[in-house]
Amino acid sequence: MTSRLRTLFHLDLVRSAKAVQHLTTFVVAAISTILITRLFLALSGYPQIGGDTGLHVAHVLPGGLLMLVAIWLQLSCIGPGPRPVAALAGGVGFGLFIDEVGKFVTSDNDYFFEPSAAIMYVVFTGFVVGAHFWRRRVPPADDERVANAAHVLVDGLAGRLSEHRRAEALHSLDKVGDVPGAAQVHELLRTVPTREPAVPQRLEGVWQHVAEGFGRVSSSRFALPVMGFLLFTQIAWALVVLVSLLVSRTPHGVSVAGVLLGTAASLVFTTTGLWQGRRRGRRAAVESFQRSVLTSLLLTQVFLFAASQFAATAGLVGDLVLLGLVNADLARMRREHAVP
Repeated sequence: MTSRLRTLFHLDLVRSAKAVQHLTTFVVAAISTILITRLFLALSGYPQIGGDTGLHVAHVLPGGLLMLVAIWLQLSCIGPGPRPVAALAGGVGFGLFIDEVGKFVTSDNDYFFEPSAAIMYVVFTGFVVGAHFWRRRVPPADDERVANAAHVLVDGLAGRLSEHRRAEALHSLDKVGDVPGAAQVHELLRTVPTREPAVPQRLEGVWQHVAEGFGRVSSSRFALPVMGFLLFTQIAWALVVLVSLLVSRTPHGVSVAGVLLGTAASLVFTTTGLWQGRRRGRRAAVESFQRSVLTSLLLTQVFLFAASQFAATAGLVGDLVLLGLVNADLARMRREHAVP
């Protein structure tokens, strides 16, 4: 019976080699959209689209349309080409959607419902933790690597493959063993023509150039203490803002508790990272730094923007820079570890 149930509910999903990149784009776009939206509304005095006509076009509607665009791209196109645009459009759309969660859970449609920040935090944290857990618990198998290369080959057969994308796929295939179809896909990838990257691939290329810039900075021997210093600065910034808000009696209990919990967790992860860097090596330190940045991004800033949109926006910029540095450093170390 148990075996039959497993067969019925087995989904046979093949994971994308660029899942982390696309999911990161989605989450960063969503959180950035929330913070920027709240900042814009605060600066503009919370205007209503529709004026005095009795109509109010809530921003959940354009959010839903952008999510529809992302779904449409995925359902109507094949190959990896549309995924960067879909991740960006879906993230912005989801950010506009969940920003109005307070209206969905209150009888008086309260946009400023204080626990909204906690709801957003739970959603984003569950999303990120679940994605990373699935990815790291079961590393990509060789047959999944071949399947991803075949997915890239789809663009090549249609004459829409860039040289950079082909080089990535060939490099991935070089790491697999004797897997059925690997040699055939490798040969086809070598023979299909390439062309200049289109808009979606250019968008992905922008990320690549940014990642290369972060990689150059993170490869410096001074990068580890600099990252630690910047993380401590982020923590101190959040605490200073919180103290100033407490003095002015601006925030409420939920926001204060959330910011304190986030800064405490970031402090633990940062301190642990510096300690592990001495005992277990650079990779252990940077992985702990990554947890610190994600905690700040997904917890501290989310609760902080409920009390101060300006402070949270500044903190967001710092977190994105730090996230780029730690991710670039981890990617470089993984590549070095993979070299025979």
